[in-house]
Amino acid sequence: MSTIVGVFVVAACATIGDFIWYTYGVRHTAVAGFTHGALLLTSVGAVLGAASGRILKGLPIGALAGVGGAASYYALVAIVDRRTYGPAIPAAWVMMWLILAALDGRWLRAPLPRTWSAVARRGVAAALFGGVAFYLVMNVLWGRPPAGGRNYVVQFFAWAFAWSPGLFALTLGSDRPIPVRKLLERIDRGETLRILDVRSEGEFRAGHVPGAINIPFTRLLSHAGDVPGNAAEEVIVYCGHGPRAYIAATALRASGRKQIVYLRGHWAAWQDAGLRVER
Repeated sequence: MSTIVGVFVVAACATIGDFIWYTYGVRHTAVAGFTHGALLLTSVGAVLGAASGRILKGLPIGALAGVGGAASYYALVAIVDRRTYGPAIPAAWVMMWLILAALDGRWLRAPLPRTWSAVARRGVAAALFGGVAFYLVMNVLWGRPPAGGRNYVVQFFAWAFAWSPGLFALTLGSDRPIPVRKLLERIDRGETLRILDVRSEGEFRAGHVPGAINIPFTRLLSHAGDVPGNAAEEVIVYCGHGPRAYIAATALRASGRKQIVYLRGHWAAWQDAGLRVER
């Protein structure tokens, strides 16, 4: 499931939730709020899980973030402002993204979790940009309905706008380059690794990381299926200095690969460190 598709899935779930609340006159109680938050955020967890190839593992982190967001909302209502649609809503939205970033980066992606600094960067970006997006459409989503009643098509696209910055902040890009010495340690431990060298065949023959296979980046779009392992398994990608690996990663993602890790510094760093070379 791509993040774009995921945004629309979450927006659809949120719109259905709104329809139920407004059509059946659900009373705004803490029980209803916690239930709604847990159910809606379970769909968010599915999107995050799909991005890392672990949909089922993503479901509970979404539910936990929904409960955490609801708890922060009701705490803020009790302490700061008792208005139902006051500042507690955007504040709880921000808290929800921080919880999601931590659970996604540290638990969902284990045994190769994001660093705490990467979690913090993504969490702040999701909270900041997602918070601004949500604030811009909050009155459309939960304000006084127009005379002709709520338009749920508008509601759907407003939710898509609100959810997209945070989901993209948590799912896009790679922030886990592996240091060259760390990779050699894993090789020497005998781990089963998928190491992909996307340089030219001549460069590969002249020397490469032990155990790597070679598919030049120019051929990868049509030969992505030749990369060992399935979509959920980690593949470590490197080239000479970086640009070719980034192009290759785009082709790998298009083929469904989820766990793409760059070799920090690529082949140039491996040579500079004087590490063992295979020919």
